Amino acid sequence: MTSGLFPRLRLLGAVSLFCFAAPAVMAQSAPEGQSQTPPAAKTGETKPGSQKPSAGTIKIPAGGYATEGEARSKCGSGVVWVGDDHFNHYPGSREYGRKPGYFTCG
Repeated sequence: MTSGLFPRLRLLGAVSLFCFAAPAVMAQSAPEGQSQTPPAAKTGETKPGSQKPSAGTIKIPAGGYATEGEARSKCGSGVVWVGDDHFNHYPGSREYGRKPGYFTCG
């Protein structure tokens, strides 16, 4: 009875090794001719807290600033990002400086 169990366990071990190790090996290297830059850098998205977000798609109202540096010079440290959804996004949040919007005093 145990003679049939050990070959099955070896087969199970080999299959599980292949299932878990193969994707890890495949993910470590990019094919030749392709760079390993993140997709955000390729599409032109701005990083959170960058100096020049894409503010061209919505109109910046009075009291709003196109760049974070300009807002910090007027407001001090209380700067927030107002996205096209009209919510305030604070520094360190995921949406800060990403969507079309503008900086303002918080």
